[in-house]
Amino acid sequence: MDKVWTWLAATPLGSAFKMFLAILLGAVLLTWTSEGQISWDHWQTWLIGALAIATPIVINWLNPADGRYGRGAS
Repeated sequence: MDKVWTWLAATPLGSAFKMFLAILLGAVLLTWTSEGQISWDHWQTWLIGALAIATPIVINWLNPADGRYGRGAS
C-alpha cells in the first residue's frame, strides 16, 4: 500500500488520478444535492468532466519541453 501512496504523492500520473477522483466525486455530490439522490443516469457526464480536467496534467507529463515534470524534466 505504501507504493500506492508514494505513487499518488510523487508522480504526475498520480496527480492526474487525484484530480480525476476529486472532480468525479464533486460531480456526483452536485448531482446528489440537486436531485436529492445519486442517480447513475449521469455517470457519463461525470466521467467526461473528470477526464477533461485531468487531461492537462497528462499532457504536461508527456510534453518533452515541460521542465516541471514532463519527459524533459531533469
